[in-house]
Amino acid sequence: MKESIEQLLVFALDHHASDIHFLKTRDDFSMKLRTIDGMLEIRQDRWGPAVLSYLKYIADFDLAAPKAPQSGSFSIEVRGEPIHCRLSVIHNQDKETAVLRLLSCQVDLKIEQLTSDPQAIAFMRSLCRLRQGLYLACGPTNSGKTTTIHAILHEIARANRQKIVSLEDPVEIADPLYLQLQINEQEGFGYEKGIEELMRHDPDILYIGEIRNAYCAKKLVNAALSGHMVVSTLHAGTIREAVIRLLDFGVEPFELAGILSGMFASRLYKKPDGSKECVYEIAERKEIFHIIQTKAYSPNHATLAQKIERALARHSIEDEQARVDLFDLQR
Repeated sequence: MKESIEQLLVFALDHHASDIHFLKTRDDFSMKLRTIDGMLEIRQDRWGPAVLSYLKYIADFDLAAPKAPQSGSFSIEVRGEPIHCRLSVIHNQDKETAVLRLLSCQVDLKIEQLTSDPQAIAFMRSLCRLRQGLYLACGPTNSGKTTTIHAILHEIARANRQKIVSLEDPVEIADPLYLQLQINEQEGFGYEKGIEELMRHDPDILYIGEIRNAYCAKKLVNAALSGHMVVSTLHAGTIREAVIRLLDFGVEPFELAGILSGMFASRLYKKPDGSKECVYEIAERKEIFHIIQTKAYSPNHATLAQKIERALARHSIEDEQARVDLFDLQR
């Protein structure tokens, strides 16, 4: 069975997948891959329900409680390289759904490897030099935002002058240069409790994997107001949508204007050579202040739609998904 799992992971990695989705019913078993092109259904007869059962076993699930929602993780060697995986399973009536997240092992990823846009590279490098304020990345799943943040934090950590602590669910890119803590809801260590505990450890830079609710948003704002550099992500399509969502969480406009110092929205696409390229919408303090005041972009701001359009025009990306995103953003 171990060989079958390795073959499945090789298949997923060859398709540049970030997740494998499983759906098991009384009469059927299906799998899909999440790729930068969207969801890809796997039509096959090689892997069956036994694969999911084995994944639960190596992820150290409580097999005596098969109906309970569970999550776990494991590492497995594929093509001579370790692959870190996180499995989450939920039961609902006669259905069992599971997601296997394939976590990146590429720690020493440089900012220049993520994009060919010189303006975006300069912006990311400027974040590496700052030491206070709130910095946010936004975008959907598999948009490159987490990878970008880790590249920035890794560069800061290499200078070895700041204490960096992260709180993530899960830890997607393990980096030995700074302290990373993983959420464990079953043991009462969620984002809310974790933020309170981490602040007692006097970090210079605090990375919170995701702002999920109003309580978390206000805790991060307070941390930034106390002089820390705080970095986090938000599920929002664009910078403007992210600012509006923070305001909807109840964060006061004057607080955001005082501490929200930089933001980027990202999308991940294929390049002509088959590798990946991040396209970024970026905003510094002046633009963010304009959005807070008007709920709109300033006339000179380069929107995410414009950045995607320019990347397509200069052929730095060749991706049908980019054209779909462009259509959605322009509506």
